[in-house]
Amino acid sequence: MPQKAQEATRERRSKKTASIRTRRPGLLVGVEGFEAHDVSSALLRSITSPPRIFVGSAREPNARPDFATLMALAEAAGGEPYIRGGRSASETLTVIAMQTHRYESARLFLAAGRTVVEQRGVYTAAVEDAVTRHPGDLEQAHQAARRFLTTVAEWRPLPGVVLLSTDEPQAIVKRLRLNDQEKTLDPAQLLEKAQLFELLVGDDPARFRTFDRREIGEARVDEAVRDWLTRVLPEEMGPQAV
Repeated sequence: MPQKAQEATRERRSKKTASIRTRRPGLLVGVEGFEAHDVSSALLRSITSPPRIFVGSAREPNARPDFATLMALAEAAGGEPYIRGGRSASETLTVIAMQTHRYESARLFLAAGRTVVEQRGVYTAAVEDAVTRHPGDLEQAHQAARRFLTTVAEWRPLPGVVLLSTDEPQAIVKRLRLNDQEKTLDPAQLLEKAQLFELLVGDDPARFRTFDRREIGEARVDEAVRDWLTRVLPEEMGPQAV
């Protein structure tokens, strides 16, 4: 190869390497709570098309052997990935492993500067796990949830921004049952989870953006969610990110 061509090739490679090194990492956004899917759907509709966004969910089908192994461990523990019973300590560590795996599956998207939306991620998992392990004891559940988050943070980053929708537990139960979801949901346990979410928001208020739908009629909730998102979305998720 002629010397000039070699120099041109080296220059292109050098510029590409420099671009990769200076690229700003993408933003990790958590969409948490009982009705995270509703907020995620509104979020996707709020971003200019086509979105540079990746939505992750531990419940989505995934044929990768490593994910299948984690799912097998969760099933062997005796229940769903979020709600288990019987062997609480080992089950909690299994859920933490799944949350770490989820981040690692999206790490390349973040390294490329893309926004990653994590639906029902570490905070929902922490709340579900803590209330399942300490039913009726909000103080113990709060301590357990904080330990869960601290352990997760040793293995992967927590979301930079967390979007959380809140409502009266009875209203949430009614909507979930209308959608044929969580038919056996216990309103009393749901109240404990809602209270625990509030405590976690109080622990780290700068990280959370909370949408309160208690004063909003069902007829205009979609519009209200979209209006709320336009006010609270970080700049990284605006038009310059698409």
